[in-house]
Amino acid sequence: MSAGQPLAGKRLLLLTRYTESGASSRLRLLQFVPALERAGAAVTVDPFFDEAYLAAYYAGGRKPLGRALAGYRRRLTAIWGRKADLVWVEKELFPFLPGATERMLGATPYVVDYDDAVFHGYDRHRLAPVRWVLGRKLHPLITGAAAVTAGNAYLADYARRAGARRVELIPTVVDPARYPVTPPPGGTPLRVGWIGTPANARYLAPVIEALGRLHRRHPVVLVTIGAPALPDLPIPQEAHAWREATEGPLLAGIDIGVMPLPDSPFERGKCGYKLIQYMAAGRPVIASPVGVNSVIVDDAVGYLADDADAWEAALTMLAQDPAQRGRMGAAGRAKVEREYSTDVIGPRLVRMFAELMA
Repeated sequence: MSAGQPLAGKRLLLLTRYTESGASSRLRLLQFVPALERAGAAVTVDPFFDEAYLAAYYAGGRKPLGRALAGYRRRLTAIWGRKADLVWVEKELFPFLPGATERMLGATPYVVDYDDAVFHGYDRHRLAPVRWVLGRKLHPLITGAAAVTAGNAYLADYARRAGARRVELIPTVVDPARYPVTPPPGGTPLRVGWIGTPANARYLAPVIEALGRLHRRHPVVLVTIGAPALPDLPIPQEAHAWREATEGPLLAGIDIGVMPLPDSPFERGKCGYKLIQYMAAGRPVIASPVGVNSVIVDDAVGYLADDADAWEAALTMLAQDPAQRGRMGAAGRAKVEREYSTDVIGPRLVRMFAELMA
């Protein structure tokens, strides 16, 4: 094994939840495949859900049963048919099956990754039988893991309570090269941006209320990336479909990035990826003080807002001060390059995997 290739000759199997089209799989595991391969590893990727499943879900929220069942067959084939020196598992092996199925990797060492509170889909499920049968279903997987990679402290604390022997805090990060830093649009209207899925557009309620008030004094437009046109808005909306190739340039066309969240258990497990994207594009941010948002957002890069009044105040301050927007945007980009970049996290993962397979 050479110093330049600490994973030379090692076989890594990535059991992702989705294909490249699924944000969590793409950002938490797949974007590190090049770094792992440069370190000498032979990497195989086996997603649970396929492209057809994701396409149906993104198109209308459907979860096709036949495509899900195909996922269980595909996962069994991957576990029994592929040899690996280390397996990296995204979230769980088998959704909604009892915890005993999470032991199927046997003696093969593995790492489990969490970027959201998937465990609350079981221990806080609306049906009591699900909570009773599956409330602790992830514990066997976590206690058997050589390590857990967690996107924030909330997830890391859960893993420790569940019996993890080693927990590494690995934030969700970006490749800064994919986010061009250009002068902000400036002028009017103020372009307030949000990126996300149609299902999460409901979080925008306090921002929309605040923007409606601000619009009486200062022209604004809500720029959404990934959400369709929203009904009954008090302000103009510019809606863009999400595409990986265009998200960076589109974010370069906003003045401010926002991430509203309710303070509930599932949302405390989110990893603030929207904020990191806005900051990578060199834009100031405003966020709800929920979970890791309070860690990512400091006074240098933006504001925290916990209700519509606070959102209005923060938006007003930034609307009236283009110079402040510029300073905060530059500080945000520097923070991303320093703490939330693939160039920083990739080598950490390589070192950890090398230690686990030594």
